[in-house]
Amino acid sequence: MTSGATVPRRLSLLLLPLLLAPLTGLAQDEGSTPEKKPAADAPRVPQEEPSKQVEGPRLDLEGLEDPAATGTTPPAPNAETPGQSSQETFTQRLQPTTTLTQRAAAILDRTTLGGYAEHDFIVPEQGKSTFRNHRYVLFVYSHISERISTATEIEFEFAGSPLKRDGILGAGEVLLEFSVVDLMLTDWLTFRAGVILVPVGAYNLRHDAPAQELPERPIAYTTVVPTTWFESGAGFLGGVDLGRDWRLSYEVYAINGLDAKILDGQGFRAARGSHLEDNNDDKAITGRVSVSPFLGLEAGLSGYTGAYDLENRRVNMVNADVFWRLGAWDLTGEVVRAFIDPGYVQGFPEGSTANTRDRVPTGMFGFYGQANYRFRVEPFFRLLPDEWHDGHFTASLRYEEKNTDTEFVTAGDVSRLTLGLNFRPLPPYVLKTSFFWEKSGGDGQMPHAWSRDFWSEGHWNFMASVAYLF
Repeated sequence: MTSGATVPRRLSLLLLPLLLAPLTGLAQDEGSTPEKKPAADAPRVPQEEPSKQVEGPRLDLEGLEDPAATGTTPPAPNAETPGQSSQETFTQRLQPTTTLTQRAAAILDRTTLGGYAEHDFIVPEQGKSTFRNHRYVLFVYSHISERISTATEIEFEFAGSPLKRDGILGAGEVLLEFSVVDLMLTDWLTFRAGVILVPVGAYNLRHDAPAQELPERPIAYTTVVPTTWFESGAGFLGGVDLGRDWRLSYEVYAINGLDAKILDGQGFRAARGSHLEDNNDDKAITGRVSVSPFLGLEAGLSGYTGAYDLENRRVNMVNADVFWRLGAWDLTGEVVRAFIDPGYVQGFPEGSTANTRDRVPTGMFGFYGQANYRFRVEPFFRLLPDEWHDGHFTASLRYEEKNTDTEFVTAGDVSRLTLGLNFRPLPPYVLKTSFFWEKSGGDGQMPHAWSRDFWSEGHWNFMASVAYLF
């Protein structure tokens, strides 16, 4: 039985290909060869105008209409003709009479779309179990020319907006976490500008969920290093070979940098810089140098320095990281230390509620060490579909600590021990499970794993997660 509301929706779906036909024609024009007929000679737009027969939503493609009512669509502005260079094509696309839709349709052959997603199920000891649509991230990459490219990452966290929290609908998160344009000057020097990932530590640079073996990020690398830490700025990156196997890589940037919302517990998470304005004239400097003597081993050293208020009080940070693959084992770890000039949460425009005058911690510290072991259970894999026969399991163990105020023992001091077991039938798809035991310093005792308090007064959390690339 078909409801009355379903009919117009189905008719709208039938109309959608007809309305998109001009865009498809333009895309094919752009990459066509002289032997192919131009779009004007082989229109994909039906002669009828079915939209007049139906009331309902209509997709308007600005610039693809036929202003002369000839029944044909204008050719793509970058439709190459024999002997036309790509530079001439770009020149045509920049003509003032070219519409935005025509420009977008003309890049379909040089632009790639991808992404990843992560969905969780959490069972905490304290609180309620819940499904969590954690992340949906879109990648867009475009090779503009031989030396110029652009890459963008757009993240919808908890399904974007609106977000329901404590029974109240509010704004959710849709973030432009990474959006750069690269200009390659030489093989070892590329100029980058835009929204960059701050190169403090390796985790912030490689935080994609399908590449990680545990569903939760290290606690020090969501606070002391506030992953995902992204800032507006510009700088350089590249790498050079040092002999037959050794390679050195680097990246260094000037960015707006952290502001004064530096808090115990949250660390620098609320202090990530604005992409609209800076709270002072100082521009922070950040960079990372890594060396790889052979494939499978990398060690990096990175840092950050910048003023966080108008009085030039500074945050200085240093981080060391290492990754080593030994057969079926992956060993990785990082340690970070932040030094902060004494100050207060202030210096924002007069009247801003951000000026809380809370004390700023003068130091932070954190680390994690993790071991991953890949293995197979052959009888199990023989029962699976053929395309999963090369999959594997991964067992993980991670110990970590964070201290977001080194002067005092507070609830911001946390230690955590995590066990994980994953099933990865294909490289881009992974089912994760983890169980962690955690203890905070809220009782005034430093929560180290080698202390009795850690085991007697902590709490547990179970999480299952699925992550995939596409």
